[in-house]
Amino acid sequence: MVLSCSLTIVNVKEKLLTNFIANRGVLIVMKSICLAIFGVSVAGIVMFSGCGKKPEIIIKPAKKIVFFGDSVTYGYGVNNTRESFYARIDYVMKAGVYGDVVTVNAGVSGDDTSEALDRVKEVALSNPDILVIAFGLNDCQADRVDPAMFRKNLIKIISFFPRDTKILLATSNTFMETGQPMWKDLNSALDLYMDEVKTLAKERNYPLIDVQSAWKDHLRQDSRSLESMYADPTHPSAKGHKLIFETYMNVLRKIIME
Repeated sequence: MVLSCSLTIVNVKEKLLTNFIANRGVLIVMKSICLAIFGVSVAGIVMFSGCGKKPEIIIKPAKKIVFFGDSVTYGYGVNNTRESFYARIDYVMKAGVYGDVVTVNAGVSGDDTSEALDRVKEVALSNPDILVIAFGLNDCQADRVDPAMFRKNLIKIISFFPRDTKILLATSNTFMETGQPMWKDLNSALDLYMDEVKTLAKERNYPLIDVQSAWKDHLRQDSRSLESMYADPTHPSAKGHKLIFETYMNVLRKIIME
């Protein structure tokens, strides 16, 4: 009965929130509705002993999700306070659908995994409960970091976080193939790095947010949308970030609810 009531609450609230993504102004209204109807605040989670009984309020510490990545995580090329995948996730979490969840954007434009290692100690100080690691678009360019070193760097990054940190690995969108050979070659190179991400996730049983596969599937199904998915040949447009947001949430909502 407890699980059934809790899941019903979350499912209804999440459906309500899907309408807000296209209109930031709806957030305040949606949050007010969620708080008023369901009695869930950013300070705690309401646990029901029965659907017809008085709710017992249990205050739980906030969960923290840190997104550690490059310019796509940062939100380069779009309005990163509204259109990026991170901003969209942040809005959903602030609305209280999943209880008290805070997010941190640790994305830096231009970073590869070697540069990420230079700042991983600072990121680790934020003590995330959930860490999403997303690199590769820069590593694969101009032989900055070879695939074997890329894998080693990912393992080193992970080693800075406590064992109880929930690690998620994410693949990247592809480069836009404009007809010039260099972009096709870059995608071929990127595949090697994304294969390392997928292999590491499988070996260590880390949840995988497979943006690359979702991206390729979308372009196969609708090749005419190619240009609309990119802000430039490397970075996603607002439409591209929406797909990344949906792909991230398909994995994150399960992790947060554990």
